[in-house]
Amino acid sequence: MGEPATERRTGLSRRGFLGAAALGAAGAATLGAGGTATARPAVRHTATTRGLPSPDSITVTDPALLGAVEAASLLQTGRLHPRELLDACISRSSALDGEIGGWIRIYPEMAYEAADAAAQRLSTKGRSTGGDAPLVCGIPLALKDLFAVAGLPLTASSRVLEGNIAAGDSTVWRQLRDSGMVLLGHAHTDEFAIGVATEQVGNPWNTEFSPGGSSGGSAALLAARFVPLATGTDTGGSLRLPASACGITAIKPTFGLCSAYGVIPLTWTRDHVGPMGRSVADASLMLGHMTGTDPNFPATYAAPAAPAEGYPLVAKGGGTPLAGKRFGVARRSADALPSTLGTLFQQYLDLIRRLGGSVVDISLPIAAPELLTGDSAEMGSYHRQFSDRLGNYRLDNGATVAGALAALAVPAIDYMTSARNRMVYQHEYNRMFADNDLDAVLVPGSKLDGAKRLEIAGISVFGGTTGDVRWANLTGTPVVCTPAGRSAATGMPFGVQIGGRPWDEQTLIEIALELQAARPDWQAAPTIAPAPRDLPRVRATTPGAGPDPTNTDSIGFGFHFLPTTATAQV
Repeated sequence: MGEPATERRTGLSRRGFLGAAALGAAGAATLGAGGTATARPAVRHTATTRGLPSPDSITVTDPALLGAVEAASLLQTGRLHPRELLDACISRSSALDGEIGGWIRIYPEMAYEAADAAAQRLSTKGRSTGGDAPLVCGIPLALKDLFAVAGLPLTASSRVLEGNIAAGDSTVWRQLRDSGMVLLGHAHTDEFAIGVATEQVGNPWNTEFSPGGSSGGSAALLAARFVPLATGTDTGGSLRLPASACGITAIKPTFGLCSAYGVIPLTWTRDHVGPMGRSVADASLMLGHMTGTDPNFPATYAAPAAPAEGYPLVAKGGGTPLAGKRFGVARRSADALPSTLGTLFQQYLDLIRRLGGSVVDISLPIAAPELLTGDSAEMGSYHRQFSDRLGNYRLDNGATVAGALAALAVPAIDYMTSARNRMVYQHEYNRMFADNDLDAVLVPGSKLDGAKRLEIAGISVFGGTTGDVRWANLTGTPVVCTPAGRSAATGMPFGVQIGGRPWDEQTLIEIALELQAARPDWQAAPTIAPAPRDLPRVRATTPGAGPDPTNTDSIGFGFHFLPTTATAQV
């Protein structure tokens, strides 16, 4: 579907810039947090030192099929114009998203303006006056429908928030915008990110199947090659379950590495904001622009500074690049897999051994049942403002929310006991690492060999029934979920979670880079039958209209929704 003339601005053709040096050669590129809320300095690097592929090595002719690091290489060297890349993403989405339905809204007018601004920033003139352009400059982005963008709808894929317009920007979006990324649209989520089905979205590998947890819309868009990068959130596996289900890569950072300010919350002490990409290099590229201290989200002050050289983008290679690395296998989870997934998981362990790593069995700590008391109470404290509109929730989630509201009657001592038990769990996790001298733990990305959309509709994120994921949210520790092949029985993707110590994202990224270089399962793409869709196009409007989705209580440590004021409400 083509863009209206008023939105195309200059009418450039979709392939008009590929192979041309319209923007001039790029001598260097910048990678930094870029957000106004960060107190950390930007990190500057040349494209060659950052490990971007050579433009001459890229043979893809359809820009929509480019990964983020490939697109960055072509954009930085003037071989590709941001508008052409955006054209390709919109055209592919319009032609194929009918059965998938990953987009809840797109913003073409705003996106083309941002693409033109990125082109200016990447030009020789722009570099001479404004300095080197960040490596993500000009790359299209999908935001999960929880991230506030001033003047645009924010609905958490729920009828409860129909008509709501965000009056402020989420911190992560502001950082990505300031780094030159191009917002194409918001991706569907399970309503308020409560469930694990995202049943309104079809998995691109088979649309009868679920795309995973509440970030399933983001994962489906990536797997379908509708956009190179997306954001997600993870309260009970909602970055990792969709990554496993859709055959893409997600990084769940340590809690506090990325600000969750301006993101509609589920449970504010367990919500993690993270990047999603086709490869770990793609996700790593964007992660470097999502970190930084944010006075609106105090947990970020505990985070160490991002690596001065940026997060890695390329494997070191060699015959045994994992030599000296020690991996703990979550044996209870591995033994519970169906045979098809058990075979894939064992093959992945064999790959690690071939690359020089050693593997030992470990037992993850077992969470006390009382920990769920805190989860429900936190969710209820946000959703009680909608208690008069529970009938507008989908039936399944309405029951879940009603239960959460009832949990508000939980005595304070029980909530504090839940918090204490979580600290005990974190201590046990850290001791497990020390006692076994581990560099990482390995946990299956799912315990189901594909899940039909309707079969898991309404399953709450607190149930955790589709995978062993809660351990990483309770500890707040980082995890990379990487593709590990496809089931011989269903043909659906399967992933492996690689978990680490707090703030050790770099080690996990380095491990995943070696594994993806040795076995590039992430390159596999689904075959999608043409299914045109009239994408829901929205223009920016006056901020602040519609119902207020924020909690009206004062903001304390860990709260990550915007305050109820005339200038900062969501």
